[in-house]
Amino acid sequence: MKHILSIAVVGAVLFLYAPAVDAKGSPDKIIVTRGGLVRPVEITERETLKAFDPWMGRFIDWSKGPVGSPIAGSSDQAQIYEVFFYMKWKGRHSRFDRGNLKLIYSFRYCPGRVGKAGLIYLPGKDDKYHVNSGTIWREGDDGKWHQASAAWDALMKRALT
Repeated sequence: MKHILSIAVVGAVLFLYAPAVDAKGSPDKIIVTRGGLVRPVEITERETLKAFDPWMGRFIDWSKGPVGSPIAGSSDQAQIYEVFFYMKWKGRHSRFDRGNLKLIYSFRYCPGRVGKAGLIYLPGKDDKYHVNSGTIWREGDDGKWHQASAAWDALMKRALT
């Protein structure tokens, strides 16, 4: 009984002193950029941000699993966009922040050719934007390409035209 009470007390203390998880939720802005764009595309519409929060990962078709790189031996590299998710997250800091908007997640997006799905690269721990591991760790998926979801492809098609 004493052992159970000790565990309960330790659990309560950890609960009270653990950092608040109120940061989870919809991002406040998604920015899509690459060389050649006149200016980055900024997505701020609440329903869209809610639909594509990084915790749910609805930008990837997870049923397909990791896929091959779209740029190995091709000229598609010019078509790769950087996608950045920002939110107001007190206490979070990275060199990629924009004022009170903190970079919480990023990936690369390569639109598919006509009739083909786009692809998304989730950065691994050795990549430039490694902030993802501080937000969400997707073991076995980080550092790999994945097929974009149809909903993400449709959003990007609208946003990038």
